[in-house]
Amino acid sequence: MKKYFIFLFIFIIIFSLTACDMERNQEKEEPLTKVVMVVTEGCSGYISYKDIASQGIERAKKDFKIETEILEAEATVEYINVLSQAAENGADLIIAVGCISSSKLERIAEQYPETAFAMVDSEEDICENVMSLAFKEHEGSFLMGIIAALTTKTDVIGFIGGVPGPTIDKFEYGFRGGVKAINPDAQVLVGYTDTFEDPQLGREMALTQIQQGADIIFHESGQCGNGIIDAASEQEVWVMDVVQDQSANDPKTILCSMFIRVDHAVYFAIQTFMEDDFDGGVYEFGLDFQAVGYIDSYENLTVDVTNQLKAYEAAILAGDIYVPKTREDFEEFTVPIDGLLSQ
Repeated sequence: MKKYFIFLFIFIIIFSLTACDMERNQEKEEPLTKVVMVVTEGCSGYISYKDIASQGIERAKKDFKIETEILEAEATVEYINVLSQAAENGADLIIAVGCISSSKLERIAEQYPETAFAMVDSEEDICENVMSLAFKEHEGSFLMGIIAALTTKTDVIGFIGGVPGPTIDKFEYGFRGGVKAINPDAQVLVGYTDTFEDPQLGREMALTQIQQGADIIFHESGQCGNGIIDAASEQEVWVMDVVQDQSANDPKTILCSMFIRVDHAVYFAIQTFMEDDFDGGVYEFGLDFQAVGYIDSYENLTVDVTNQLKAYEAAILAGDIYVPKTREDFEEFTVPIDGLLSQ
């Protein structure tokens, strides 16, 4: 009888261990959600976006059961093919970072209706399985305009953009709105390089603005900014850049930087997908998501400047200031709050 119970006991233990192993194997075999980020180097303005977007994916990997892959394409035509191939290879969610028209992405999305797409830096409502991740660059640029207006000693300020378009318009007119809010009499010199890839052209344009009296330049011009920074360093004037904080390279030239937290938007797209809450449409990320703002790594800004920034930021979040993002907005822009400048 004892032997019977001993064998029964051993059988129960073995069965329990086998069941546990089977359960563990089932868990291991459960497929992970596949998230693929596709990036093109055809638009140099997106190079730094890639690095920041990757941070959002890495953060999501810690919070959700996903496998990730980053694919790069050298040109727009190849980029479209890589997007299609990622969907064909079973990607559940594709993060598109790069230059592609909404119509082309729509065609791909319609071919793969079971695949979700998140398009970085798009303001167009494309289709039900495409989430457009837009940024309120004008809000961040507005703060940079305030900084420039409070810092300039010549009342001449420069803005240099890359390729003109709706997104760069938000940088320009948001920035000019910030300057106008502080000093409506200040002159803002505006130039466009029509490219994101020519540092020499950026340098020449910066030198021209400096010769006209600019003592601080804000740029959103991709690699052209390297030439702008070189010119400003030689002439001992300030520069403010966007997306990547380069102040460590030259803290005596780069006053501060504007950040765009692309990673916040990428994480949001993955989170909504994993929580079965993914819907197509346009989603905007600004001061309210802490997705735009400024970085003062070397404390170049005075206490007075930072206090002014806090006041304006609070007013924007409260809806008391509508920040301009087009020429028409800028021409109609006024600061509706009496006494804001003294706060």
